[in-house]
Amino acid sequence: MLYLMLLFIGFTALAVYLLVVFREVPGAVTERWGELEGLPEDLGEWAVDEQSEAANEARARGLVREVRTWREAGAGWFGRDRLVLQVRYRDAQTGDIDSTEPDRVLERRRVKQPTDV
Repeated sequence: MLYLMLLFIGFTALAVYLLVVFREVPGAVTERWGELEGLPEDLGEWAVDEQSEAANEARARGLVREVRTWREAGAGWFGRDRLVLQVRYRDAQTGDIDSTEPDRVLERRRVKQPTDV
């Protein structure tokens, strides 16, 4: 029983240490796991979706489907920014917003940098 308690305490201490190091040491996460992939060039700008199946369905109902990637500051883990995909539908005749879809969180992949030999 003592071994389990010591193992638990050791694991907890290691986890807390790693969380503090990765949060507070500049470059620690980048060095270990790589850079995050770049942000989209049209960040925050609405664009008409003409190619997807959902856009075709919207067009059949007389709507225009618009999408954008939005950056929510401080909404992710440890106060980091997160990217969300936002979708809205406009009436094709009047241009009024008809409806929206719930925001979907987008995961940014980490891109490993080549190591110097």
